[in-house]
Amino acid sequence: MTELLKAFGWRKRQANEVVGKIRNDTLEEVGLEFDRMKTFGDTSHSFATFVRGMKQCPPCHGNCNQGRTCPART
Repeated sequence: MTELLKAFGWRKRQANEVVGKIRNDTLEEVGLEFDRMKTFGDTSHSFATFVRGMKQCPPCHGNCNQGRTCPART
């Protein structure tokens, strides 16, 4: 991925934003799949919560509402 970004001449900050978005989208997809596993009950719900907690929070200046604890507010 980094070679591709370098080839396009992206700045590091822009690249980090794109990679962070891809990472967050992937983690959300994994969380949704865990939510669909109804046969495992609370265990799958716990894993989904854990995975969603791994998302990177974008700079929001404490005014975001993304459904999880915002590090900017703590």
